[in-house]
Amino acid sequence: MRLTVTRARRGHTLAELLITLTMLSVIGTVIANIMMGQQRYYQRTVEQMEVRRELRSALSVLPAELRGMSSVGGDVVNFKTSSITFRSTLGASLVCAKTGTSIIDIPPLNTARALTTSWYQAPVAGDTVFALSYDSSGVKGEFWTSHRITSVSSSPSYCAVSPYIDAVLDVAKSRFRIAVSPVLPDSVVVSSALRFTRTGQYSLTQGTSGLWYLSRSDYLGGAWTAAVPISGPYIAPALNGPSGLSFTFFDSTGTLVSAVADVKKIARIDVALRAQGLNASGLYGSTSTTLIDTVVFSVALRNRR
Repeated sequence: MRLTVTRARRGHTLAELLITLTMLSVIGTVIANIMMGQQRYYQRTVEQMEVRRELRSALSVLPAELRGMSSVGGDVVNFKTSSITFRSTLGASLVCAKTGTSIIDIPPLNTARALTTSWYQAPVAGDTVFALSYDSSGVKGEFWTSHRITSVSSSPSYCAVSPYIDAVLDVAKSRFRIAVSPVLPDSVVVSSALRFTRTGQYSLTQGTSGLWYLSRSDYLGGAWTAAVPISGPYIAPALNGPSGLSFTFFDSTGTLVSAVADVKKIARIDVALRAQGLNASGLYGSTSTTLIDTVVFSVALRNRR
């Protein structure tokens, strides 16, 4: 006879299963928290990079344009704590011919022997041209006179004889005729330098999403163009407290300039930009705070004479 011994097979007890499940849930929770923390950290890092990129975009535009202003020459038209209206330079040329007291001709853009006319946008009626005048009495010396452009036309027949235009190589190239108001003084003569400007404005404008952006608009053809966002978003403008865009104006002695009537005294402009992140609350609830980064810079105006 064969004796068969059957051994009982033991399984896991209920207590062991509960302990195992509890340990797995704790480990899973820890791993999930670590992954969520890493995700939040990555998101905030990317968001910070985007905010600083937008601030760099503003820094590449604002200082260069503000620095070229002439407060004494009337380039600063109006200002507030969160906006500035100014004349922006379009280009430069010289007087090729003068007809009467209100019409001047200028050379073509692509003269063969020397570049005498250059602009990044063609001037139109409503823009302003500054003409360099010379006071022969010696009282004022050289100074700029401001004139509103009333019309602009072009033709190869303008300024037919001029030392600035090659009679053969430039014969078919269009010259420009500009009518201005008020009349030009006698001190504006052939060879006088010209500077073309257009009124522009920097301010914070609210987009369709409800966020605020640093925007630029121009006064073109008798009306303001739609504001074009340059960078952002920024924190909303505020009468009291921090604002997304803040201008502060000082004279040459460091005294605050707060009245528009004193714009010709402005020698320095301090600008503060406060940008904010797009994903302020994060992906995992509302516990995250809004990401805000700030840049502050000072610009000394060049043309103070």
